Amino acid sequence: MSDNIVRLKKSSQIIEVRDLCMYFPVKRTVADSLMRREHRYVRAVDHVDLDVCEGECLGLVGESGCGKSTLARTIIRLYEPTNGSIRLEGTDITHMNSRELRPLRPKMQMIFQDPYSSLNPRMSVRQIISELLLYHNVVPRERVNERVLELMHMCGLSADYADRFPGEFSGGQQQRVGIARALALNPRFIIADEPVSALDVSIQAQIINLLGDLQRQLGLTILFISHDLRVVRHITHRVAVMYLGRVMELGPSEEVFSRPFHPYTEVLTKAAPVMDPLNRSREYAIEGETPSPINIPAGCRFHPRCTRCTERCKKEAPELREVSPGRFVACHCPLKTE
Repeated sequence: MSDNIVRLKKSSQIIEVRDLCMYFPVKRTVADSLMRREHRYVRAVDHVDLDVCEGECLGLVGESGCGKSTLARTIIRLYEPTNGSIRLEGTDITHMNSRELRPLRPKMQMIFQDPYSSLNPRMSVRQIISELLLYHNVVPRERVNERVLELMHMCGLSADYADRFPGEFSGGQQQRVGIARALALNPRFIIADEPVSALDVSIQAQIINLLGDLQRQLGLTILFISHDLRVVRHITHRVAVMYLGRVMELGPSEEVFSRPFHPYTEVLTKAAPVMDPLNRSREYAIEGETPSPINIPAGCRFHPRCTRCTERCKKEAPELREVSPGRFVACHCPLKTE
């Protein structure tokens, strides 16, 4: 991470990401081979620096395809990073193999976007949760059933549901099972990847409130990914705004949303749906199309869509720098920061 990025006490950092890159090779065609074109890559995550502090809920927002989920899956080592480093409580896990990662897996858990597809339809709730407890020897075998019921109660599920299967539950109840499973191993770090986007609006608030309550009660450290800015503003302490594989702005959630410094953050907040039916006089949309992550523009990657673009923006990529206490922005021409 650059020297101008805030450095926190080592003891307060659960996750430290430095210069992280995740590139996916593009399949070469016959024409590519005949014309001897260079290998091309989708730069899904491109030189990202990020800290997640103990006990905080850090939001990660951006348009679809900006690299949010890829960043999360790379941090948790579901993907092998192309470059950079990842530290979990000071331990470098960047290039650990599956055997080396096994004792660390209980510390990192994930809540998935689609609860149904993440649960084994042939296993009961009791089996889904107890499987982890038994495999990782979290509690003595004779206490496994007791711990399963504790986790279910913690997540708002009746003990009567223990022997039911995922297909018998609503989407909200399935997500509660997914949350209980994530908590089973007493993790230090949880990634919530769009945990409510597949749920009915009436259920979303219940799951968000549950996550917020659990975060406070258990002191959980959460990376919360969402494209719904209202949800992120409500539940997170800090927020990182991503665009085309990079973090463009970082800071306290309320400050970032109420007074954005990066032009992209500004248009992103303006483009958010307005819930007040009496205040929908004008729809706001971000101009232009997001460039391909295969052919990223030179300089600032947002400059083709930015109204504040200068010649410098077209040639020189800005670094994430602190422009006010706790506020970081990657922009040559940030919005008023006084």
